[in-house]
Amino acid sequence: MVGTVLDGRYRLDSLIGEGGMGDVYRATHVHLDTQFAVKLLKPEFVANKTAIKRFRREAMAAGRINHQNAVRVTDFGVTSDNIVYLVMELVEGQSLRSLMREEGQMNYLRAVSIVRQICGAVEAAHQSGVIHRDLKPENILVVPAQGAELVKVLDFGIAKLRETKTDAFLTQAGMIIGTPQYMSPEQCQGKELDHRSDIYSIGILLYEMLSGVVPFDAESTLEVVYNQLHQPPRPLTQIVPHIPAALARVVLRALEKEPGKRQSSALQLSDELKLAVESASEEEFLSQYPLLNRPYEGRAGRGASFDGDSDILRTTPFTERASTPGRETSEISRLSAEGDIFRTQTGPGQAAAAGAQRSPVTKGEGSRRESATTGRGSRKGLFGIIALALIAPAAIAVYLGLRTSPPPVPEPKIPAAPEGMVYLPGGKFTMGRNDGSPDEGPAHEVVVEPFFLDQHEVTNQEYRKFIDATGWKAPKHWKLNGSFPPEEASFPVTHVTWEDAASYAKWANKRLPTEAEWEYAARGGSREYLYPWGNQWQPGNANVDHKDQNKPAPVGSFDRDVSPFGVYDMAGNVSEWVQDYYSGNYGAAPDQRFRVYRGGNFLDPPEKSTATFRWADFPLAIPDDQILRVGFRCARNIK
Repeated sequence: MVGTVLDGRYRLDSLIGEGGMGDVYRATHVHLDTQFAVKLLKPEFVANKTAIKRFRREAMAAGRINHQNAVRVTDFGVTSDNIVYLVMELVEGQSLRSLMREEGQMNYLRAVSIVRQICGAVEAAHQSGVIHRDLKPENILVVPAQGAELVKVLDFGIAKLRETKTDAFLTQAGMIIGTPQYMSPEQCQGKELDHRSDIYSIGILLYEMLSGVVPFDAESTLEVVYNQLHQPPRPLTQIVPHIPAALARVVLRALEKEPGKRQSSALQLSDELKLAVESASEEEFLSQYPLLNRPYEGRAGRGASFDGDSDILRTTPFTERASTPGRETSEISRLSAEGDIFRTQTGPGQAAAAGAQRSPVTKGEGSRRESATTGRGSRKGLFGIIALALIAPAAIAVYLGLRTSPPPVPEPKIPAAPEGMVYLPGGKFTMGRNDGSPDEGPAHEVVVEPFFLDQHEVTNQEYRKFIDATGWKAPKHWKLNGSFPPEEASFPVTHVTWEDAASYAKWANKRLPTEAEWEYAARGGSREYLYPWGNQWQPGNANVDHKDQNKPAPVGSFDRDVSPFGVYDMAGNVSEWVQDYYSGNYGAAPDQRFRVYRGGNFLDPPEKSTATFRWADFPLAIPDDQILRVGFRCARNIK
């Protein structure tokens, strides 16, 4: 198609990208001698008169969107030989996908700046009656411009054309229309969408920018869809411990499964992000920039603020006074964002520090430059017109002006978990509940210190090693020469008393978890779920209520029975011994005749599988009708 002139106006000069909806060309308006980007839509999306009419309607709606962060649609048409095209402003930039691939996790100030610009464009589209439907990193362009980052959002409303191929989200062949990692639960179900679907997608984008991963991913598309519908995202503070807690809450609200629980508009989401940034503590702010280990001047406890209606994001200046009398106070650095565009401002003598924090990617090193209209990170989207060196995105240029500087303050790292265990960060949560059985209450706040916990229940094979090493007695149901059948090696060990479990834990240099630790892990910490996946029982999610069985399943067999921390089988399979003595309710004196075990099992019904339900029995002589449903897992302290 290079060299073709569309409708006597747009000459296609070069192919600059290929996307799911069509190919994108750099084009020149032959009468105006002005360059544009022209997208030629794939024929299957505009295969008949009805589809072409729909295209015109969507293109006109997209053309009404007037916002600095939305790529402008300037023209559209259908040639005499039925080539359907869309004309857009030509933008020199880099896709957010390419940017994240090169740089990984973003500091939260930069991520919020980018997302607030996305929110601005999306809000303008929603006010025009246009839902994007396909917000993903490939459709976001980041443009270096005068020492700043300007965001451009692509393809408003055009994704709706995909639905001309099928009225259902899933075709008979199981094909998905869209990108499931960024789709809302209602979009995954093929429901009619409103603006709140875009809010969910923005939440996914921000989650990925902050953590480096999307919240829901899997090898199979259908598994991704299932997770979007049913699984909670892993807590952001577990992946990125030092982002502001308020910011993590805003992101997770945007990712609520029910649209009514999300922010009511992109504008409200933007405002909540603004407040989360402004309320960040000094510790949270400095965790992004450990070199700036200096006290604040100005508002205590505020690292950044927005200036009134101008929406300029500024960091509170950091200053340093010399020990030599008479030395002047100098501003160390300052960061602002005009219209949510981050700028790095450097003063005299700061160039070296600023340069040290610039992105190492330059055009000479093969960096990718992509048109705002490609929608893909394709190598064909390279631009060779202008060599735009990447600025240091949202990094604060630091120059202390001192002969000696304190060493950088290293950010605390999540400790590496021992093999077979997971790290739990600890924190506050509400233990128990008031609407359950009497011994599940009263609900009360508990603080849990960080700890490690076995990802799975202890298996027969693992318990066999303990027996071989110590001579401990084998479970009485092991009939095969004092051992288990080979096919049951990965089954959780059962028929164990509390003493058996505690002895194994001591031998393994571990311990049994406390009741609070067990419930914290099962409920997802501050999420306080009744089941590891949420507050509603979902049949088939866990090995529960199978009275036709006389033994549990191999550990990890039910991949929906996994807590937000990545701990399996806490709602079903076998119940598990914990450290504590039993008390009739929280606050009552413990009865030292009984030890507690927690969690559902393969024999009992769902109402006994909640994360708050409590069992208790004799630690050395648990009855035969109970001991077959009880196992354990271990914990370990973090020094």
